[in-house]
This record gives sequence, C-alpha cells and structure tokens, in this order.
Amino acid sequence: MSHEKNESEGERSVADIVATLNGLVERFERFAVSWSIIIMASVSIINVIGRNVFQHSFTWAEEVTQFAIVWVTFIGISYAARLGAHIRMTALFDVLPKKGRKVLMIVISAGTAALMFFLAWYALQYTLNLYAIQRRTLGLRIPLYLIIMWVPIGFISAGLQYVQTLFMNIVSSDVYVSPTLIDEEEDEVSQQFEL
Repeated sequence: MSHEKNESEGERSVADIVATLNGLVERFERFAVSWSIIIMASVSIINVIGRNVFQHSFTWAEEVTQFAIVWVTFIGISYAARLGAHIRMTALFDVLPKKGRKVLMIVISAGTAALMFFLAWYALQYTLNLYAIQRRTLGLRIPLYLIIMWVPIGFISAGLQYVQTLFMNIVSSDVYVSPTLIDEEEDEVSQQFEL
C-alpha cells in the first residue's frame, strides 16, 4: 500500500514539475513575443520621427527591428503551437468522424514535430557556424549567433508542443489540436469572435 502511495506521489511530483516548467516557458514566450512587438513598433516610430523631423536616420534601428522580427517569429512558433493558433486546412478534418479526426491529428502532430526537430537541427548547425566564424552584425557589432540562436530554440520548443499534442491525443479520448485545446472547445472559442 505504501509502495503504491509513494509511486503515486512520485508521479504527481514529476507532473507538477513538468506543469511548472511548461507554465514558465509559456510566460517567457508571451513576454518575449509581446515585448518584441513593442520594441519593433517603438524603434520604427523613433526612426521615422528622426528621419522626418531631424533628417537623421538611426543606423541601429533596422537591425533592432530585424532582431525583434526573428524573436517574434521563432518564439511565436512555439506559442502559437501551444494555443493551437497555427493556420490549418480543415476541410478534410471537419468531415471526418471523431476517430478519423483523432488519427489525423496524431499523424499531423507527429509529422509536424518531426519537421520542427529537423529544421531545428539545420538551424543549430547554422548558429554554430556563425559562432565559429564570430560573425557580427554590421551596425551594433553584436555577435550574430546571439540573435540566430533563437531560431533553433523556437523550432525545438514548437516541436515539443507538437509532441505534447501527440501524447494528449494518444492518451485521451478527446481530439486535441494543441496540448491544451480540445477540438470541440476550439469551435466555442472561435464563435466568440464571429460577427
């Protein structure tokens, strides 16, 4: 009896750790995406004012905007996968019965996770190459690998989101379109935004 209780507590503590880590990653993704957009907008506005009012364009503005675009894109990949917000072609998915939708989501999740990890591998190789040659940005002279390293991190994080979706579809009777969003709930959420 006590052995079963210890196993149950051990499983619960691992689940709690995973849930805590997942929550921290989600908060980081939200923070990074939102602040990157704010930085992009602010730098662009400052540069337009500088160019039109003071006839002086800031050399660093374009680089900072490009860096923020990289962060929004590749950290945003994972955040969108977490929320089930990626664009999907659902014509076939919508006409299938529940079992068919579940099988299709398992295939899609597995295939997308594999693609994300494949792209992460190549992005990591590119990042390591940038590190090896010590390439720097032209204006700010920042090591370029510090910016590009977010590409493989984003792909790995998105791949992990799809692995979680795959796992949820395997262990649950519901059809999950993301680690936390069930197919039926998705329709209820999208109806809130219809006119």
